[in-house]
Amino acid sequence: MIAKKTPEAASALVPASRRRRKVVGAVTGLAVAAALTAMAVPAVAQSQAKPATAAAASSHSHYPSPLQAAWAYYNSYNGDLTAGFNTFISKNLLLHGFNGPETRASWIAGDLNIKAGLTGFKMTVLDQIVEGDKVVTRWEMEGTADKTIFGIPPSHHFIQLTGISIDRVINGQSVEHWSEGNFGAFLDALRGQSQVTATASK
Repeated sequence: MIAKKTPEAASALVPASRRRRKVVGAVTGLAVAAALTAMAVPAVAQSQAKPATAAAASSHSHYPSPLQAAWAYYNSYNGDLTAGFNTFISKNLLLHGFNGPETRASWIAGDLNIKAGLTGFKMTVLDQIVEGDKVVTRWEMEGTADKTIFGIPPSHHFIQLTGISIDRVINGQSVEHWSEGNFGAFLDALRGQSQVTATASK
């Protein structure tokens, strides 16, 4: 007499290793399907999010960072200083100059006078340090005093003026500027009454 095996009995006769392989295969198939679905969803989400992300990025990138603005301003001394000043120095600037509070107009006028009076004028940014919205710049300007500067006749001496400036930069413009130093040493150098190198801050 041949006995019929029920499905339960037949399953019991299948080796355990084969049953495990079937279970693992089924689980793996489900995992692959889930992974493919997960890959497809982010792709759609990313395509939908791109316009909003681009708009947000453009609104944040409208202004240069404090460091970028300060770097561009001090390097404009080697090009169009007036344009650099108007672009990166706020019209509502709070200025702390050598002799106490001065004016925005007197600052640019003085620096344009220095640049025009020094043959071979060159501004070099030596160091810049950023802390929040403030940028500290150590700079050096140089040239030969071949023209009248601040009413001082040309001495034809090579002059190097080094200094340190601090700018508080908001929305790509310096809104507050600090300067300290011995500007008198620079004037003495122009007159030929001291060493040709003057140390000051502007």
